[in-house]
Amino acid sequence: MQDRARVRLRSGWWLLVLAIGPPAAGCSQEGPLSDDEMTLLRPLAMPAPLPADPSNEVADDLAAARLGWKLYFDAGYAGPLGAYNAKGVNGALGDQGIDKLVSCASCHDPAKGGADLRSRPNATSLGAAYTARNAPTVINAAYSPLWQFWDGRADSLWSQALSPPEGAAECNGNRLKVVNLILLKYRQDYDDVFAARSPDYALANAVAAGLPAEGKPGDGCPTGNERTYDCLSSDNKNIVDRIYVNFGKAIAAYERRLVSTAFEPSAFDRFMAGDTQAMSASAIRGARLFVGHAGCLECHNGPTFSDFNFHNVGAPQTGEYTPATDDGRTTGIVDLTAFSRATDFSDDQTGRATAAVLTLATLDESSREIYAGQFKTPTLRNVAKTAPYMHDGAYQSLWDVVNHYNFGGATGRYSGERDPAIAPLMLSDTELADLVEFLEALDDGPALAADDFPEGLATDPFAANR
Repeated sequence: MQDRARVRLRSGWWLLVLAIGPPAAGCSQEGPLSDDEMTLLRPLAMPAPLPADPSNEVADDLAAARLGWKLYFDAGYAGPLGAYNAKGVNGALGDQGIDKLVSCASCHDPAKGGADLRSRPNATSLGAAYTARNAPTVINAAYSPLWQFWDGRADSLWSQALSPPEGAAECNGNRLKVVNLILLKYRQDYDDVFAARSPDYALANAVAAGLPAEGKPGDGCPTGNERTYDCLSSDNKNIVDRIYVNFGKAIAAYERRLVSTAFEPSAFDRFMAGDTQAMSASAIRGARLFVGHAGCLECHNGPTFSDFNFHNVGAPQTGEYTPATDDGRTTGIVDLTAFSRATDFSDDQTGRATAAVLTLATLDESSREIYAGQFKTPTLRNVAKTAPYMHDGAYQSLWDVVNHYNFGGATGRYSGERDPAIAPLMLSDTELADLVEFLEALDDGPALAADDFPEGLATDPFAANR
């Protein structure tokens, strides 16, 4: 009984935020920050309503989220590990040539800030091979109204989930391996969510089709009789692609629950709820700088501390496994995923124009200059948990990050032109330390107990069998 009472007390924090709410604008603020400063800080506080995703009709379906939770942690569709993999070295998941080891959670662990704290050197992730960019946190990714990935090459949470399984450096698998995993292991769970919604693509059809064990577009069909994806009939390709898309939509339904309100509130949110002792004096001074002289609000605004836009902040393109050049948003526009909101796979056909119009930018050569070196503004929630920083993991500490902005960007190599707003701040070491202290106050606590996820939202469902 006492344990249940403690759980209710912890989960009541967000109710406290809702009940107390922020002071009304214009009221006298008795506390360490001025009325104007509090006015600027209030839009940053949780809770905030999660935007709907009409492109995914199961986005908020519990059964879909529970299926997505299992698929998120399941590595059964992953292909063999490549070079650089040796068990016990560099955080590798196993030895070269071993398969079924890389899952979504391998690089986005929800129990560890939603990021990769495993791979070494601590910059980009080591999946089947080394990736070219730092793995961003998945927590609060559902708040992004459109673009996912550092370069925005996916325009929904579900389409983002469809790239890593077929990425050679990530899971090194393919969509037919995913479909066959669902057929063999999750058929009932899948049918419970999707059979009634897409009867033309029921799993029974996939079984009857006698699908190959693995394959993806581009594998080829050299004789016309090979058992590859490219040799499938159009109808069978549609079956495979629809089930693969539904795999992504189930994972997205789970990820929509990986938001700050599912965790114990940060010191910042408790402070904004009226607990003036929740943040240290240094963190409060850092908050003043954040909304004031440091100018952080220009890009890090809203409840996730991100404008979800793309900027060139002059981050140095460096690191052992990063490419010499990374054009960022330019390549993101060119590589917009085939499973976008502009396709028939979206459940919201009224929203098709958004992605379709943007792809026209690839026809304009000048856009390459405009977007070169731009990367999506990352959330700052849980930022102290998710080192390293920048798209290439160039910085190992928050001090390095704030120092980058204090100097007005790096002097190293990077693509495109740095945003003119990135100018020296001339902050003292004490002020930089205060900013870091404030950023550390943005970390959520442990996941809260949830009746519909009694196992724990951030818990690996297969941990006992690993």
